[in-house]
Amino acid sequence: MPRLTRYCLAATFWALCLFAVVGTTRPTVRRRAPALPPAHLLEVGDWVFRSGTSQESHLIRRLSRSAYSHIGIVVETSPEVRIVHATTDDDPLHPDQVLLSKLTAFAAAEHAEAIAVARPSFLSREQRIQSALHARQHVGARFVLAARDKPHRYCTTLLRDAIRTQQPDFELPWQTLDIALFHGEYLMPQRFAEADVEWIFPALRQ
Repeated sequence: MPRLTRYCLAATFWALCLFAVVGTTRPTVRRRAPALPPAHLLEVGDWVFRSGTSQESHLIRRLSRSAYSHIGIVVETSPEVRIVHATTDDDPLHPDQVLLSKLTAFAAAEHAEAIAVARPSFLSREQRIQSALHARQHVGARFVLAARDKPHRYCTTLLRDAIRTQQPDFELPWQTLDIALFHGEYLMPQRFAEADVEWIFPALRQ
């Protein structure tokens, strides 16, 4: 179940962080929303990477040795930029599902430390649009975090499946995990950053 998955991710994160200093206190830091790309730079089909703030996000970044923990796809640029992405808790009223979010919500301070945008160079403009339309058709579908050999739908696999409607042979390396309850291959956001892309807004890159 997705909620159980979140608890397992959180437990795994804290297990990996036992080396941290115990007993120290830090002042509460008020987060500031990251810089956003100008809307006129973006096109439908662009990929939006997020460096998240949650425990799960830090775990993903740690495991994949990446700055990125989440990814979505631009499906509208006017009158506002909107992103389709599969997530657990961006919207408390719609947990564990594929969301259609404003870019400002996707990059809100409570969710994002930084944002980056890339355009897949290996797809034509029409293919990028069609991949975005495919992703949008899944808004409201259930979020499923599972290994490659099981039914799954999370941020990276949603995007992968959308791209494969245009290029059936598209594939990226999957990462093998063997921690807590997570055993098998998972697709990390960093792999999309390593694809053939043009960086439109490189506020956060590796």
